[in-house]
Amino acid sequence: MGDQGLSPFATNVTSKLHRTSYPSIDASRPELSQAGKAVLITGGTTGIGFAITKAFITASASTVIITGRRQEVLDKAVSSLKDIAATLNKDAQIIGERGDVAKPDDTNALWASLAERGIIVDVLVLNAARFAVPKPLFELGVDFVWESFEVNVRGPLHFAERFYKQAGSENRPKSLVNISTQSIHESKREYVPMAADRPEYGLTKASGTLAIQYVAQEVPADKMQVVSFHPGMVFTEPWVVLGATPDLFTFDDPALAGNYAVWAASTEARFLHGRFTWAAWDVDEVRERYERRLETDPDFLRVGVCGLKGPDVAY
Repeated sequence: MGDQGLSPFATNVTSKLHRTSYPSIDASRPELSQAGKAVLITGGTTGIGFAITKAFITASASTVIITGRRQEVLDKAVSSLKDIAATLNKDAQIIGERGDVAKPDDTNALWASLAERGIIVDVLVLNAARFAVPKPLFELGVDFVWESFEVNVRGPLHFAERFYKQAGSENRPKSLVNISTQSIHESKREYVPMAADRPEYGLTKASGTLAIQYVAQEVPADKMQVVSFHPGMVFTEPWVVLGATPDLFTFDDPALAGNYAVWAASTEARFLHGRFTWAAWDVDEVRERYERRLETDPDFLRVGVCGLKGPDVAY
């Protein structure tokens, strides 16, 4: 294993694994520059979303827009990000927009407001999500589960559609980065009991990732590049709500997800268009070991039925 050790839930897709950022995905690399671009991060006020926002500021994005449901938290995040930009000597415009991704009126108002201000978004990071509740589906009830579909499926798909259909962006290459989760493929009790105990999260995040996967299937990468990834095990607010403490696991550094998101939005990640990865996987090794397979295997790193290749049994 790499010198940064194992994630709490191990993976062997690459021999080298990462717990924090590393040179190949460092947002300050000139090759990953986001200069001149406007970036929109949903749920960018705290945790992983805040780390992603900070990384795009590091990458010299010209305009960074974050969304959040709580005005006080949003204002605090914008203030902190402006301080970070000043410390990094980055001339980034930081904009906070209050809204709920599950409410279509909020989403439509946001995109209309950006258009009125002449802001065309070049990079969209779908980070906002409703997190896990440790109860069986029938105990949660269909109404609660459907509310999670509104946040984790409808919301991202609505944002993606508005992003793609921006007036004036037709000839501008775009990047869509979808923050997914390992729960979409480790939902069985044999793999991760914690995920199996929270079925509503895996169900809705898998559905949301599949929706974005279909979008990628319909749009060429040079028009809108699409990459989904698991950000790692980061100690964020939902863990606190669950009563966890920072010493429960050796949690991953949020900078790993932040810098990986910038890399995923770059042309270096184009070979992963429409696929799902883990931030922990070493990107150089992924390219070296799997780029050819990605070109020839339409099922690899995509949501689907395990064990079948088209109509045939996988072998």
